[in-house]
Amino acid sequence: MESSAVAAASGGAAAEKMKVMVAVDDSDESFQALQWVLDNLLQNYQSNLLITIVHVIEPLSHFVYPNPGVHAVFPTTSVIESVNKAQEEDASDILAHALDICTQRMVKAKTSIVRGDPKEMICNVADQMGVDLIAIGSRGLGKVKRAFMGSVSDYVIHHGSCPVLVIKPSAAS
Repeated sequence: MESSAVAAASGGAAAEKMKVMVAVDDSDESFQALQWVLDNLLQNYQSNLLITIVHVIEPLSHFVYPNPGVHAVFPTTSVIESVNKAQEEDASDILAHALDICTQRMVKAKTSIVRGDPKEMICNVADQMGVDLIAIGSRGLGKVKRAFMGSVSDYVIHHGSCPVLVIKPSAAS
């Protein structure tokens, strides 16, 4: 993979496309990651850059605990379908916004919506697509929150099969 990236950077005749996957959600940090890729990689790889923007929809928990000590409540099929539809619409809006950012820079990008645990799905999709680089935003969780909630970027760094670029929040955010 490194040789293809070097060939692409040097503009050699056998230049291959560099495949970059950018994971986005509804956070500003994920869009900062996309912007970083466009600002920094585009100038080096120009037409040899293939960007795929991926959004992962987390599956709906099929049970809810409304109050401590109360039995689990299971949502009806219509509630699950309604939530799934809303998630799909949100995902489409998020990817449309990401594509607008790319279009403003005259960059073509592909999009993909997948369902599952974001940590695992980002790694799986990257493997399936054979990407050269995963770019992901970091929410800048503190140590305590990260310990309880987990960090998608930490997981992807340790389980991804290609280089992972984590873009930290800008000082202005």
